[in-house]
Amino acid sequence: IQWIPSNCGVWGNEKAGKLAKYGAEQQQEVNPVYFKQMKTIIKSLFNTPKQQDSYHQLTRSEQTTIFSLRTGLNRLKKHLHKVMKVVPSPMCACGEAEQDTAHLLQSCKIHQALRDKIWHLETPLTEKLYGPVDALQKTTRFVEETDINK
Repeated sequence: IQWIPSNCGVWGNEKAGKLAKYGAEQQQEVNPVYFKQMKTIIKSLFNTPKQQDSYHQLTRSEQTTIFSLRTGLNRLKKHLHKVMKVVPSPMCACGEAEQDTAHLLQSCKIHQALRDKIWHLETPLTEKLYGPVDALQKTTRFVEETDINK
């Protein structure tokens, strides 16, 4: 609550002043609300329920893996070459393309057997990175088993 001096053009202030002056004989309904109750009411109005998307259902370690794959901030050679400047070339050991998220998860010949073991059918990259919880867990398992982060 903020006190506003006189009627200075604030909406509702003039009406409130007139009601206070001429409507004082009207009794206002008594409805006491205690501080704790009001605090709870206000908090409930501002706190929206958190939706649990598939990413937030993962463990912290799994979230870290998915985040690094989504953003490209990872230990794949493309990032290590372009940003970190710690490897001489961004090329994958298979020699077919730069080692980035899409190449690792979709087409690298070195990891084809593991890819077939984890994903029995061809799976789009978007599902591997943004799909349901079980798809994201398969992706993190794939990355763990490739030892790419070590």
